[in-house]
Amino acid sequence: MIEIIGVQGLPEIVAGTDLAALIAQHAELRDGDVVVVSQKIVSKSEDCLVDPLPGEDREVARRRIARAIAVRVLADSSRALVVETPQGLVCANAGIDASNIPGGRLALLPDDPDASAQRLRDGLAQVAGVAVAVVISDTFGRPWRIGQTDVAIGVAGIAPIRDERGGIDREGEMLDVTQIAVVDELAGAADLVRRKSDGIPVVVVRGFQAEADTAGSARDLVRPSEEDLFPRGVGGLAEPLAQLGRSEPVWAAGVAPDDVRAVLSTLRALGRAVPGQATESAQGPTVFTAEGVLLGVLAGLLVDRGYTVRLRGPATPSLGTPSLAAGRPRRPQG
Repeated sequence: MIEIIGVQGLPEIVAGTDLAALIAQHAELRDGDVVVVSQKIVSKSEDCLVDPLPGEDREVARRRIARAIAVRVLADSSRALVVETPQGLVCANAGIDASNIPGGRLALLPDDPDASAQRLRDGLAQVAGVAVAVVISDTFGRPWRIGQTDVAIGVAGIAPIRDERGGIDREGEMLDVTQIAVVDELAGAADLVRRKSDGIPVVVVRGFQAEADTAGSARDLVRPSEEDLFPRGVGGLAEPLAQLGRSEPVWAAGVAPDDVRAVLSTLRALGRAVPGQATESAQGPTVFTAEGVLLGVLAGLLVDRGYTVRLRGPATPSLGTPSLAAGRPRRPQG
């Protein structure tokens, strides 16, 4: 039997709060429990809080800061700003939270949620003498469904995914894609016993047979951008096309051959002359040449497939043919 127990009576969390000691004081923990902790109190305890500018509306501040810290912008419209954060998460407003924050401040995500989870797990082992798993959860929207659910953004002591690929179903068929996001399901289950107005930021899940894992990371759940079939949404072209004339990033790879063929095929279908393609280096961009408006069409097609583009070549057509470098930039480490 699985029990989901909300931890009652926790005070307002401030910078420097010892979360492990506080949780141990208010919860009777047992070996094997999964302790699900809301991102917000972790951010508060680690002082990941910022103030809007004087006179700035808090929602305006949230979007401004989200754009500033984003690794890339996936969708930017009046309805939603969706970005990839330095932590590798793809979410609205870079995960910046405005609810239940005293003084009109904003809560950023912890710098390293996995490390935060590990510190909390170690602290609970020390002060409570128990071996538990820790999941740091946050509320995410979903692109194709109404409503939000909590997901895991940091984990410690538990395998984040149950991989059933290679197994056999009841009909004797091989399982090819079945990977269960265990820690996301635990985060969602924990949210069933609390509301934002309840003041219950910690939940204990008891009786779940978790697979222990000291190396598991919440980053294991993040789909690589090159596998994303829907890399951009409404307004997604604006930000990357605005980058056309800026300095080039450090490239990790060029355009995949299949995508090169698909882009050129689309241009031919539009009745356009096919641009020349330069030789691609092992870890550099793919370079295309194009005339006039075709350069913008080409850039749009590549951006739509999730690639970063940069303009190269002369400032005026009289000096030669401009070109476009496209590929995937190196992501920040950590």
